[in-house]
Amino acid sequence: MKNKKLHIWIALAVIVLFVCLAVFGCGDEIKGIRDMRFGIDIRGGVEAVFEPSGLKTKPTKKQLELAREVIETRLDAQRILDREVTVDENAGNVIVRFPWKSDEKDFDPETAIQELGEMAELTFRGPDNTVYVKGSDVARSQVAVNPQNKNEYVVELEFSSKGAQKFADATEKLVGQNMGIYMDEELISDPVVNTKITGGQAEITGMSSQEEAQDLSDKINSGTLPFSMKTTNYNTISPTLGNKALSAMALAAEIAMVLICLFMILWYRLPGVISCLTLTFQIALQVLVISVPQYTITLPGIAGLILSSGMAVDANIIISERISEELKKGNSVRNSVKNGYKRAFSSVLDGNVTTAAVAGILMIFGSGTMLSFGYTLLTGVIINLLAGVWMSRYMLNSVIRYKLFNQEKWFRRKKEKKILKFAETKRYFFLISIAMLTAGTIWSAVNGMKLDTQFTGGVILRYTYSGKADTAKIQEKVEAIADRSVNVQTSENSSTGEKSLVITLSGKKGLTPEQQKEILTSINEGNENKFETSETSAVEPYIGAKALRNSVIAIVLSFLFIIVYIRLRFSSLGGLAAGMTAVMALVHDILIVLFVFGIFRIPVNDAFVAVTLTIIGYSINDTIVLYDRIREHRSNRKQKTTLAELVDVSTTETLQRSINTAFTVVLCAFTIFVVSVVYQMESITNFSLPLLAGLISGCYSSICIAGPLWVWWEEYRERMQKRKTGRKEK
Repeated sequence: MKNKKLHIWIALAVIVLFVCLAVFGCGDEIKGIRDMRFGIDIRGGVEAVFEPSGLKTKPTKKQLELAREVIETRLDAQRILDREVTVDENAGNVIVRFPWKSDEKDFDPETAIQELGEMAELTFRGPDNTVYVKGSDVARSQVAVNPQNKNEYVVELEFSSKGAQKFADATEKLVGQNMGIYMDEELISDPVVNTKITGGQAEITGMSSQEEAQDLSDKINSGTLPFSMKTTNYNTISPTLGNKALSAMALAAEIAMVLICLFMILWYRLPGVISCLTLTFQIALQVLVISVPQYTITLPGIAGLILSSGMAVDANIIISERISEELKKGNSVRNSVKNGYKRAFSSVLDGNVTTAAVAGILMIFGSGTMLSFGYTLLTGVIINLLAGVWMSRYMLNSVIRYKLFNQEKWFRRKKEKKILKFAETKRYFFLISIAMLTAGTIWSAVNGMKLDTQFTGGVILRYTYSGKADTAKIQEKVEAIADRSVNVQTSENSSTGEKSLVITLSGKKGLTPEQQKEILTSINEGNENKFETSETSAVEPYIGAKALRNSVIAIVLSFLFIIVYIRLRFSSLGGLAAGMTAVMALVHDILIVLFVFGIFRIPVNDAFVAVTLTIIGYSINDTIVLYDRIREHRSNRKQKTTLAELVDVSTTETLQRSINTAFTVVLCAFTIFVVSVVYQMESITNFSLPLLAGLISGCYSSICIAGPLWVWWEEYRERMQKRKTGRKEK
């Protein structure tokens, strides 16, 4: 387009369009934020993990899919239509999530879960409901093409020897009548018997499509499964608790958005305004990426959305700082904008690639909340490359073509700053870090780390009530049902007056839904106050061990990727030296996060993994910006310039960007933390507090640890090389 002045108006129209789509949606295909699929931790609901019972070997993919069909059918029968049923082939289980039934206070999730896992009952019945053949009599079912009509599909049935005789007797009696095929009590097919069928084989005709025939065949096969499904992991969250959490996170998002925009506009002026517009576009696009495919968003997922918004501003901060540097050199506004984007791209790309890789690893090895958090973070990073780089450049280049805005007063001009001696005073930073890590290590060694039941296995039951609770009597009742020692505690919310009862069962063994139901019934018997389920968690130990193992693998793989990537991208900085020192700075940050979990007695669960991987992505992004500047200066390095001086100059030049980025991201995390404390959302508080500490540590390590460590490594390598060369000359 020749008239580039119009680009800004086109971009604004696109932003308005996407915001409207994100809020209101468009028809049945494009869902808006109002129709977004929220997880059970927001809406309240049930999550259960089923695995085959009675199998000596791992179930096949086909068997798991058939088991899923059974569960789907039973959910339909219970009118639980808004649900997720997924198959985890590697683990050999089926995961079921569904919200509480709306407008139904007496919904019994424990009974619902119990019924889902029972073996599917397949029966062949006559018009009078007499059962002639059962699922155990069917050997297999498959789809085939009708040999008499190539455009028609049929379902072929093969019966066992006993089943063949039963089926022959049934068809003889039902000639000219319908034989109903039932899955549990649901009629799935009603074919007419034309003649007596012998030989143990039959065909069901009249299918309108291959898909219809396959669906019927799968349902019949599911009724022949030789196993039932047992519940190994079972969690519930009350709708009241979920609604409160959603309100809290929505408020946190609004506050964080307003504060970030105010800071960007006041500090960076015109580029700050453009940054806010692109951020609005990014959030709208990310909402659509989540809501259109109906991807389930959880509380950590919303936290990831807010956090990715804060991190997205980083691209605009890097670009704005580069533009300020170009203006300081005396370049025109147009050339400064052009060069600013060009020189900032390398840092933005490297930072986003590493963060995307970390988010991808989190998705591969995580599940539930970890998966949701990783997905929002990954989509945020990808969209950031589009919105934060390409779209912002598109808009800013258009705006400065207007004479009014083609003036330096609309931009922040960087001032000359004194070079700070970060590398030359590295011993002091090292001593500070060593002191903090030593103190944290001693504290953790003395007090120990607290692993959540999510990793160890175990049971925690939370209830709300009013009045008084006889904890001794409740303990006695629960111990009788669970057959193990029990710890009972009560607490009261000082602001709302809401009372809570927490029951923790000893050992790492889980609890069946039947037992949970029995416990609730028991503690309500003879009690004036009705206890209502607030949140329950029951995890088998081997499930927890698997989650812990996957978490460790995710963190280790993230480290390996970073080392390899930085070695390839920063070969001029020694490659391995840059990668290893970057990882050492990351280890420093992770240990700080771990110690915060220990000091504040926060149970280590998948929130720790999500926080850790987030810090890895954020901190390495910060370090890469510094390494990029060191690489730039090293290519023009004068002989008399020492490595320490090189790092000091680079750190000083990128310091403002590091501080501003840390400020926006910490602002997001702090907002989440404050709101979670006010609303008393313990799960979010336990997530945001260590995240806040990790972000602050990440900023500190990138400025004060990574660069000085690289100097120390390189100086040591140069000394060793000189000694080796000296020996050869002698």
